[in-house]
Amino acid sequence: MLSSLFVILAAIFNALMDIFENENFHKSIFNDLNQKFWYKRESWKYAKKLFNYKFDAWHISKTLMIISFCLALILYKPIFGYIDILFYGALWNLTFNIFYNKILK
Repeated sequence: MLSSLFVILAAIFNALMDIFENENFHKSIFNDLNQKFWYKRESWKYAKKLFNYKFDAWHISKTLMIISFCLALILYKPIFGYIDILFYGALWNLTFNIFYNKILK
């Protein structure tokens, strides 16, 4: 069940990535923040690098999404058996849509 928390976090970070990357940024709660860090279409030009890793909002969100997803896999324990595939897929989509379309707008 702990893996559900990490699936939720991964979906939230994925919603953040999509907002930071496209024109919805200008309609989001991040609109007034510095585009040189938050808006991927600008931040890639200014992002600081460490070992070729760019430090901007999009790359940090992507890293946290991958870490969350990996932790979900590592901590996975079956809940409903094969139906878990549908459960986690629905959990991801529900979380992503709530954050992308409602909370972060």
